[in-house]
Amino acid sequence: MKPLLLLTGGNGTVGRLLLEHLRRSYRIRITTRTPVDPRPSIFATEDELLVGDLADSDFCRVAVDGCNAILHLAANASPASSVGEALVNIAMTDHLLSAAMDNNVQHIVIASSVHATGLDYRDGVSTIDPTKAPRPCCPYGASKIAIEALSRLHQDSQGNAVSCLRLGLTGWPLIEQQFAQTWFSTADLRSLVDASLNRSPGFGIYHAVSLDSAQRWNTENALADLGWAPHDRWEVDPSQLPLAASSACQLFHTN
Repeated sequence: MKPLLLLTGGNGTVGRLLLEHLRRSYRIRITTRTPVDPRPSIFATEDELLVGDLADSDFCRVAVDGCNAILHLAANASPASSVGEALVNIAMTDHLLSAAMDNNVQHIVIASSVHATGLDYRDGVSTIDPTKAPRPCCPYGASKIAIEALSRLHQDSQGNAVSCLRLGLTGWPLIEQQFAQTWFSTADLRSLVDASLNRSPGFGIYHAVSLDSAQRWNTENALADLGWAPHDRWEVDPSQLPLAASSACQLFHTN
């Protein structure tokens, strides 16, 4: 029997990109906060679907029970989130990690974001190092830093395999020039998730961007720890794209 993977936020943009791929190796248990009626076609009949709020610790315990691995994507993912809204992301992850500890889950992958160090990007740092102190560009990015710290605390106590992936522009077409340096292809996403779910025990924070974007966001530690490197190039010439009209946070602001 295939191992059981808990996929939180499986009805979101990134989760939908991964579902079919993950089924090759895992049985899938999906959590979604919003009831889905009718059942979306992206969900297979063999997928287990749980509807509930990960901010509820009791629901987290039910969701994690019996799982061999966790891929945590669920979040309020808007860079325009208030501090209060972003704090919910931290609470969800805390409950999930507590349940994972009780169930001795050995492989955990957590979605972080390039917004965790968006001010380095805004200020023109040429090669942003994921091992250095982060500089968030918004409350959402700050919540991701806290989640990374909680994840490291968990791994230090459990000795398991935990990876935090700072996702760039994932699952959306590259249609505005500012987003080019954060773009992450679906193929690179899938290979990075695979590498993270199959890593040896340890902890790491990794920039989840494709090859052209890696000129700014250093991915060398992913190669060293996971044997992963990005391969995909931009699908369009970014210089021919229009500028975005506005940005919800400081990531793309100029001083």
